Amino acid sequence: MDKKRVFIFNTVLLTVSSVLLRTSGIWFRSLITGRIGASGMGIYQLIFSIFMLGVTACTSGIGLAMTRLAAEGRGSMGCVLRCLGMALILSLAAAGFLCAGSGYIARKLIGTPAAARPLCILAGGLPLIACSACLKGYFYAQRNTVVPVLGGFLEQAATIGLSVFLMDSMPLDPLDALMLGSTLGEAASAAFLVPAFLFYTRHNPPPEKGGDLKSVLRIAGPMLAGSFFRNALYSAENILIPIGLRKNGAGGTASLAQYGVMHGMVMPILTLPLSFLSAAASLLIPEIAEAGARGDPSSVRRTAGSAFRWTLRFGFPAAAVFLVFSDDFCMLFFGSAQAGQILRIMAPIAPLMYLDNVVDNMLKGLDQQMYSMLYNLTDSLMRVALISIFIPIFGLKAYLVILFVSEIYNASLSIGRLLKVTRIDVDVTEWIVSPAVAGGFLYYALRIFRHFLP
Repeated sequence: MDKKRVFIFNTVLLTVSSVLLRTSGIWFRSLITGRIGASGMGIYQLIFSIFMLGVTACTSGIGLAMTRLAAEGRGSMGCVLRCLGMALILSLAAAGFLCAGSGYIARKLIGTPAAARPLCILAGGLPLIACSACLKGYFYAQRNTVVPVLGGFLEQAATIGLSVFLMDSMPLDPLDALMLGSTLGEAASAAFLVPAFLFYTRHNPPPEKGGDLKSVLRIAGPMLAGSFFRNALYSAENILIPIGLRKNGAGGTASLAQYGVMHGMVMPILTLPLSFLSAAASLLIPEIAEAGARGDPSSVRRTAGSAFRWTLRFGFPAAAVFLVFSDDFCMLFFGSAQAGQILRIMAPIAPLMYLDNVVDNMLKGLDQQMYSMLYNLTDSLMRVALISIFIPIFGLKAYLVILFVSEIYNASLSIGRLLKVTRIDVDVTEWIVSPAVAGGFLYYALRIFRHFLP
């Protein structure tokens, strides 16, 4: 199978699997919301926003380094072991920190002592997550998406099935049951990926010479530092939102409920179309890295230009669908009219949000992760400052405006950098105007169609 067909096959496989996983994830969130309510969903999201700091510490830079080095022909077994060793050391340190500080984090940052034990339960899965991220990175570099996809399905099935079983059949607090189910899902994924990697490398031996520790650190270091700092700011942002809403007049439960509606209901639906794009975006890293390594700028421009065009051709119609059916989606999954109103407000920014995600992946493949890190950090700093100032005054409306400003700022810088590095000639009419017009026509067609629905 030639490289183009391999890329198409992998893209289709990852797209289908990503759609199924995200859709089942939204269904699982709707189930959780029915059990713990909107305020409980707010606590659930806050716990995960803190936990993601640990995940970032042991996966963000190391996974990228594994993919880049393997795609460039430097993914020896020694290189894999170095990446795994670094990831495991970082994961154990992060797990220790989360467990030791869980009481303080729960009381002072999340606002409820009940969050301490769920944090400790999640922390136990960090070494498993770190191991899985490295091995998935290796498989992606080899254009083998079947193994990561199967691992993802196994993890999701185990997480959902065990979480529901634990909530229904065991004398556990619902949050404890959910976090234990998540950790056991990670264990199931790792238990599949490790023997799959050993089997694959036995039949497809990696090169004898590979990236040394310096090469791993050169790629992983900036991404790790930048991603960790950005996620620390993201966690601070998530903590400040309910605090700001309380200062604006909402009670403790109401503020958590508003936060839960925004981050536990609206954002998962708004980002669902990324399922169709994230697959190709993740595969662009090894494709562009390989083209850059062999000194083929025309191939880089061709790939980047195609990704840019197709993202907007998809993004504008997706926004039209959200504008028309936002209430239907949110009532179907969560039974929340407020979520539908917020989703309709956020819909116009969707095309830029999707494009920003794809462009960030291409910048990583072009060894521009330092610029991507800088843009993300300044964006996060701006968001934290604006949230601290304006949410206590204007409430949730201020947060929606901040999200728009943030996305426009970040995407503009990332797109500008991509155009500068690749020297792409942008056809504004074909790339932007035509997809926008198509999205407009679809919007009005769907409005007419919606009018005749019962």
